[in-house]
Amino acid sequence: MTTRLEVIVGPMFSGKTELLIAKLHRAQYARKRIRIVKPAHDTRTQGFIASRAVNPDGTTEVTDTLSAVMVRNQKDFARVVGACDFDVLAVDEAQFFPLDEPLRDTLGWFGRAIRTLLRERRATGLRIIVAGLDMDFAEQPFGPVPGLLAMADAVEKLTGVCMVCGSDSGYISQRLVADEQQLVVGDAGEYQVRCRRCYEPPGVCAAAEGAARAKG
Repeated sequence: MTTRLEVIVGPMFSGKTELLIAKLHRAQYARKRIRIVKPAHDTRTQGFIASRAVNPDGTTEVTDTLSAVMVRNQKDFARVVGACDFDVLAVDEAQFFPLDEPLRDTLGWFGRAIRTLLRERRATGLRIIVAGLDMDFAEQPFGPVPGLLAMADAVEKLTGVCMVCGSDSGYISQRLVADEQQLVVGDAGEYQVRCRRCYEPPGVCAAAEGAARAKG
């Protein structure tokens, strides 16, 4: 069996981590050794990955967890995977691993490290599962995830329930706070899932308000 890369993408609250955890539970049933990695930049949960449900009042509730190793940089990641004592490598919230500055490629150090693992362990049957956002709040490619999509053997692109109209075609995480930085850690209070019809690109609301004031 050859080494395999699977990538799970979609907006926030679309079930990416839930699907990732389900795949890992199945791997555990099959007595596979798993290793889970998560960027230390994601301060919402430290030391574990968690699937969450959104309650009617907008709060979130953790429904399942698995322990994870927090990784800050390339050195951390190399140490975690160096022993090769795992059959399945899972990575959640991969969009938080940064690209190079200045830009070198679409992979960044994390994507290149995954590519190296795929090459070095190509005959071992290693299974790598990466979950993350493929787009940011401004519909821009997010971190190394789009580059990993190009290398993947299998891709699962999920949608969420639009938190405005209720359609099952939410494709993007709408940012609700005024911050133009790409990496802004947040939850249900800072983001909503939106469909294309309900999505408001950055600057659109401000421009509309300005036009309305000018007419008034």
